[in-house]
Amino acid sequence: MPETAEAVVVGLGASGGIIAEQLTRAGIRVLALDKGPVHTSEEFTFKQDEVKYYSRGSLVPQLATDPVTWRPDETSTARLLPWAAGVRGNSEPLHLPPSIGPGGGTLHWGGASWRHRDADFHMKSLIEERFGPDALEEDSTMVDWPIGYDDLEPYYDRVEWELGVSGRAGNVKGAPDPEGNPYESPRERGFPMPPLRTAPADDRFKAACQSLGYRPFQQPAAVASTDYKSLKGCEYCGFCHGFLCHVNAKQSSRITSVEAALQTGNLEIRSNSRVFRLDRDPSGRRITGVSYFDPDGNVHQVQSNLVVVACYALENSRLLLASGINANGQVGQNFMTHSFGWCSLVLPEFSNPFMAPLVAASVVDDLNCDGVPDNDEGVLWGSVLTSIPGDLQPIEAAHNLPPGMRRWGQGFKDWFSENYRRLMGIHNQVPSFPSKKYYCDLDPVVKDKFGQPALRITHDWSEHDLAALKYFEKVKRAIAEEMGATQFWSEPTPPAYHLSTHEVGTHRMGENPADSVVDIYGESHECKGLYVVGGGQFPTLSGYNPTQTLQALAYLSADHILDKV
Repeated sequence: MPETAEAVVVGLGASGGIIAEQLTRAGIRVLALDKGPVHTSEEFTFKQDEVKYYSRGSLVPQLATDPVTWRPDETSTARLLPWAAGVRGNSEPLHLPPSIGPGGGTLHWGGASWRHRDADFHMKSLIEERFGPDALEEDSTMVDWPIGYDDLEPYYDRVEWELGVSGRAGNVKGAPDPEGNPYESPRERGFPMPPLRTAPADDRFKAACQSLGYRPFQQPAAVASTDYKSLKGCEYCGFCHGFLCHVNAKQSSRITSVEAALQTGNLEIRSNSRVFRLDRDPSGRRITGVSYFDPDGNVHQVQSNLVVVACYALENSRLLLASGINANGQVGQNFMTHSFGWCSLVLPEFSNPFMAPLVAASVVDDLNCDGVPDNDEGVLWGSVLTSIPGDLQPIEAAHNLPPGMRRWGQGFKDWFSENYRRLMGIHNQVPSFPSKKYYCDLDPVVKDKFGQPALRITHDWSEHDLAALKYFEKVKRAIAEEMGATQFWSEPTPPAYHLSTHEVGTHRMGENPADSVVDIYGESHECKGLYVVGGGQFPTLSGYNPTQTLQALAYLSADHILDKV
């Protein structure tokens, strides 16, 4: 007889951890299945290992076990992600699917914690109102969100106060604070922790931006500036994005939601357990459980009338497709991601970029969302601009040298010894737009060791993406010149990667079952009792990092589930 569970949660990352916690607090016994390992306390304690976590990407799924393929268009043959596979690829965590195991993507993330602006929920309407109905490409599938900022504001607040976010608010109940974000939508209260101390080079960035007329402020961060609940105050060690946190300063569902759920006694975690099918009743309209492989490859079934799939937008979509849940053909459509436009500069004085978290930094929001000025490049939607004054380790720095610089020999040694301690970065996040051309489906050839089809991504950078990169590269160059940088260079355009760990949209939420996959609570239109949550729900991608919004959506889903059970 198959075993039964009151609820099954697949994936214990940013969304799954929250939902598991809320259900178990309400007395529901939850079985959590995660294909990754439970990371030991020793791994956290001895995490300052750039070879292990950056070069070998020990936290993220590897292409040998979790193959993903990519092609730029339908006429090309897909292959394993070329920027990560082969002898010249590397396991840079930012350009592979996010980390796995309890904690999920919040194990490796840098901790940039943003609310969307109200405008982000109405991107399509605002673009067409400003630039005309023909501004978007003919094959655009952009839609507005079925919910607005006001619907999510209470849930954003829960993320900040229940999980822990540091920062300074700029708009509490309509009262502006010049030290906070001048563009944020109104909030009911500020952050529970003050901002982090900024890294050394940030002062120069902030002064240059002010000189150019921008209004920089300190980035909100899911990194504790002081002890707060289960979080400990940051030690500014400089090993943050791509790494575990040895003092638990970085907000991770592993130490917040998952730990709280375990303390209820209602959560059982089975790690290294790979769900391969979502089981349904004969009508196909009701979930009945899941089937999974245990660590030894044995097949198990668990029966449940409540299944929450929370294992990242891409894997969520792959699992739906592999289970045949795609009656309207919308699963995997509307693939969106960020291009980062990384820029590097050398400063006259030491910046010591190996110190401080990635998010101990100032940002400029003047050119984000619908605030992007009219421009010759034709950019329709903007991006946040962020200084990167810390969390830059030597190997990562050596992978981002000035054009023409060799990675060996005396010239490399001389340049690196002279300039590594003077480096800093500036980046933006250009959101790609949803299009009929960009989607995910099952690769017809490549399979994993269990015989499961790999996910195939069809995506290329659009003319708008390239125009936006060009526009923001000029802005960053102007800031670097104002800072007095002695060298400045940008990553190649178009970027070689097509993953940024900010993939969204592939199981879009909507009110119409004909053109969306889930409702606003994440419940499948096609299969009742099945919730598919995370960034895959997003109708559009903002210029901000997506994590806090998908966490807010997880609280919304949990409340809805508890109202029904």
